[in-house]
Amino acid sequence: MRTRISLAAVPALLLAGLVAAPAGAEYYSIDDPADATASLSDITGFDAMHGSRKLLVKVRFAELVRSSAAGLSVYIDTDRAARGPEYVLSSGLGDGTDYVLTKARGWHGSDDRVDCDYSARPKWRKDVFRAVVSRACLGDPAEVRVSVKMVDEADGSHPVMDWAPKRHRWSLPIAPGLGA
Repeated sequence: MRTRISLAAVPALLLAGLVAAPAGAEYYSIDDPADATASLSDITGFDAMHGSRKLLVKVRFAELVRSSAAGLSVYIDTDRAARGPEYVLSSGLGDGTDYVLTKARGWHGSDDRVDCDYSARPKWRKDVFRAVVSRACLGDPAEVRVSVKMVDEADGSHPVMDWAPKRHRWSLPIAPGLGA
């Protein structure tokens, strides 16, 4: 008799856990294969958290070093009806480089800087680049999509490029939530 009660309770508990689980729409994470192994700055994945006040993007790398000549672009799409991103945060990955948030022109940055609250910085010991952009910078969108690109021209012969999730492809739409 006890066995029947406990076996019947397992599906009920699992169902209750599924119903009570948060939607998690404000978070996106993807792993990226080792497809730019000619660079130490090969992207291994990224996480994007779209909170009620800010968008946080953490890009993970195989190895991030202070002497890196690589650069990173974080593309942000706020209007699915328009082709390409509306914003791009561009930064170097080496020590002493700067960052800037601009309006995008296709899949490129522009001279049209966005004057708002945002920050970005590499964390070399953790092999992570962290970017935080206020939702007010983005016009408080209903959802965002994110894509990242690393370009490393360290040896000068040819640039090594790495996209996540893929070239000119987006994360799933991320609705704002309480996190970030």
